[in-house]
Amino acid sequence: MLDNDLAIYNTSVYDVAMRKSPTVKEMMNPFNVVKILKDTDVVISKKENSVKIVLQKCIAKLNLSFNASDLDEIAKDGLASFENRYSDGVIETLDLFADILHFENPPRAFRVSHHKITGALVKKENGEEMFGPMVLYSMIHNTLKLIDQQIGSFDRERLKFVQHVAAGTEKASAEGSDVFQYLKTAALKLVVS
Repeated sequence: MLDNDLAIYNTSVYDVAMRKSPTVKEMMNPFNVVKILKDTDVVISKKENSVKIVLQKCIAKLNLSFNASDLDEIAKDGLASFENRYSDGVIETLDLFADILHFENPPRAFRVSHHKITGALVKKENGEEMFGPMVLYSMIHNTLKLIDQQIGSFDRERLKFVQHVAAGTEKASAEGSDVFQYLKTAALKLVVS
């Protein structure tokens, strides 16, 4: 029932209509008066809880499985977007692979302006964040690079290396279409295992 309470009822449509918008005849019945004034006997949830229930039921119906051919299509779409300089398509592909590979956005120390960066993040007990492998996509220059190693947030020299790779002054582990191939291969390992 979509009203201000967003209540989900466990009763008939007629009963809900009678409780929410009763006619004079229905109000004259003493049993209905109690129902009209108090609906706690049939309300399952309200407000945020109702939205969560509907969301869970909708998500449960989705088929989120994927196979090797699906990964191949994602990589092809990403490569086509990259070759056509369509940054939204590249970012969408990177986000899909990030979801599959459980990649995260970079910690503050690894951020580079005008770059979409995603990678594997591990937090150590001492507070250091290990980030990598990581993908760096320059939205301005349409460059796609991969650093295939973990770098600690306390290692200033390696953090400079990330900045230099993003700027193009240091060599990346892979670039361009090879990055999509790397992501596809890494995702395939998850499908197999």
